[in-house]
Amino acid sequence: MRVAFVIGLSCVIACSSNGNGPPNVDTSADNLCDQIAAVACYDLYQCCPEGLIEQALEIQNPESQDQCESDLHKQCVRALVTFESSLAAKRVTFDASVMNACLKALLPPSNECATVDTTLPWTDACMMSPWTGTVADGGMCFYNFECAGTGSGTSFCAPNQTCMPLPGNGMPCSPQGCAQGNYCDTTTGTDTCKPLQAANGTCTSTAQCMKGLFCDIGTGTGTCQPLLAGGEQCTSSSACESNECIPGTCSTTNQECFTSANCEGTCSGGPLNGEFCTTDQSCEGHCSVTTTTTCITAASCPTSEACVLYTCNQGTCNGDVVCAASQVTVDYCSGPQMELNSID
Repeated sequence: MRVAFVIGLSCVIACSSNGNGPPNVDTSADNLCDQIAAVACYDLYQCCPEGLIEQALEIQNPESQDQCESDLHKQCVRALVTFESSLAAKRVTFDASVMNACLKALLPPSNECATVDTTLPWTDACMMSPWTGTVADGGMCFYNFECAGTGSGTSFCAPNQTCMPLPGNGMPCSPQGCAQGNYCDTTTGTDTCKPLQAANGTCTSTAQCMKGLFCDIGTGTGTCQPLLAGGEQCTSSSACESNECIPGTCSTTNQECFTSANCEGTCSGGPLNGEFCTTDQSCEGHCSVTTTTTCITAASCPTSEACVLYTCNQGTCNGDVVCAASQVTVDYCSGPQMELNSID
């Protein structure tokens, strides 16, 4: 959830059970902190050992689950003052269904504290904010989340406390970036917002491509292409759905590689035979007639003689360089805590 609806919770949702079952998630603007504290402390006392609970709550002595809920409720109330003032002024509304989906995703299923899945269950569920701005562009605001276009990435609260539209296609980039669906092109000397590229559109970086695509520069001219599934050949981790390309090994150095271009070569002869090299000149050579004279160019040889360079044999990248399958370990002790602690 990319908005600070629970900023300040030092432990937010992470993990033990007092014999209590999972809380019934049914939030409203009035009971939000009760619900957050209940889910957070249930996860703590369901899944974490005592030492991790104390670390998460920043306490030195054990406390009960009820005490945990009381402490986190107070922290939550302090953290939500800004949103509650905006709610009272009708500059935002609260969507309980969005909050419910996030909190439910942060509860361990069937008392299982660790599972394996293709994605973290709360990634999508907690992506949306439960707070929706109501202030139209041109209206007075105090925070970004109060602007009606914030959720769609089309407006922001400017320093003059006015909701302003983010720049779109063809407009100069702003310090806040471009409107959703655009990127800031910095290659022309004038930073300009341009539409994100669809599949097969030209690109120089993945940031220029629509979601689910990456910039494939393997053919020289970069084009936006669909992310690769597990088992498909790759040349970088950014090309994979899992964001992990399993590397091969260089034949010359045993270092990790994605293509042979990542590997150093070795000299084929001469005094540097077997030494690592990048070009034939790295290996030096000998004059064509005066063979005992070492050279890099003909300028080092007697007149009319050529410089015969030893060959730098390019190393090869060996192994099955493919995308890893999308698979993550879902840890209900630390995972949800890390998710909520990263909220900005």
